Amino acid sequence: MKEEVIKMAFLTKDELNTVVDLNLIDAITDVNDDIVNDIIDESIDKMKGFLSRYYDIDTIFNAEGTARKKSIVKRLKDIVIYEIYERHTLETNAVAARRYAEAIDWLEKSYTGELGDRTLPNKVVEEAETEGAAGDFRFGGDVQFDSNY
Repeated sequence: MKEEVIKMAFLTKDELNTVVDLNLIDAITDVNDDIVNDIIDESIDKMKGFLSRYYDIDTIFNAEGTARKKSIVKRLKDIVIYEIYERHTLETNAVAARRYAEAIDWLEKSYTGELGDRTLPNKVVEEAETEGAAGDFRFGGDVQFDSNY
């Protein structure tokens, strides 16, 4: 008999109750949790794109429960709620839009290095073993040609 390992999700629909009433989410998504889970997964992927430049995203997003970074969870919730509203309504929810803009601004600053979050695990950079021919620096030059004018 094969045992399946059930991995906990980084964020669940029930945890969104700190930001919005779950009844509203159910009304917008027609009580389809697959939609909410897809939006959560898409939003995590979006965050990974920004954070992967300087931070260890596997460590960040594989954390569970209280081991998760609250700053990441908060911004992820803001992005998810905005995406849920955008899925259904023609008018933008001003609070959700403001929180989304703040979350994206934080991610952009994290990506450019303007905002360094010292609480997040840094990306492990493995140094390649090279002898001057590859890597960041190249030694030597182009072939020299004689010119006659």
